[in-house]
Amino acid sequence: VSTQSTGARFIFGQRKWQGTTTLRKALHFLPVSERITFKSCVLVYKCLNGMAPEYLSSLLERRKKKPMRLRADFDDLLLETPHPKYKTTERAFSVSGPKLWNSLPGELRRSGTLKSFQTKLKTLLFTKAFSE
Repeated sequence: VSTQSTGARFIFGQRKWQGTTTLRKALHFLPVSERITFKSCVLVYKCLNGMAPEYLSSLLERRKKKPMRLRADFDDLLLETPHPKYKTTERAFSVSGPKLWNSLPGELRRSGTLKSFQTKLKTLLFTKAFSE
């Protein structure tokens, strides 16, 4: 956040002790945690739509339809979520990517183009970050 804050202060010509939340909001800067989420979700979108290298795409697996599952419970755009043994493994793309992807609204996951996906995702994350 300090690099974003420094940049926002520089752009607006503000002093060091002044708050930067409103400045970052005016610049449409996502907080670092939301920026990481944004980058990960975009990478998952690219993997699922043939825009990423095979070595990344092979880490993701679409959820398979189970015979006894309700129709409303099945969404072919959901991914299988691995259950890691160790806490540190949760940060791996093969684990965090599907979790983040499955947490997105269905309408967003069904975006037709990369640009529309990015726009909708940034709006969602920006609203979530600055709604408090």
